[in-house]
Amino acid sequence: MSKTQIKKNDTVLVIAGRSKGKRGRVLRVDRKHGKVLVEGCSMVKKHVRPNPQKQVKGGIAERESAMDLSNVKLVTES
Repeated sequence: MSKTQIKKNDTVLVIAGRSKGKRGRVLRVDRKHGKVLVEGCSMVKKHVRPNPQKQVKGGIAERESAMDLSNVKLVTES
């Protein structure tokens, strides 16, 4: 477990990786594994099977992927 100042709904700046330079809102923090999920950053494509019972259309969906905590920096709004 790592200590961090980053919490859910904070605004962060991505400082490393393929989404470098983007700002986004934190959706989820996993302190046990040292990962963070940032809105609109580190997008991956996931193949989804159609499920009529849950009203899920099939196809390729884009969603956020978790990134390491060391790759983001907390942005203070002042």
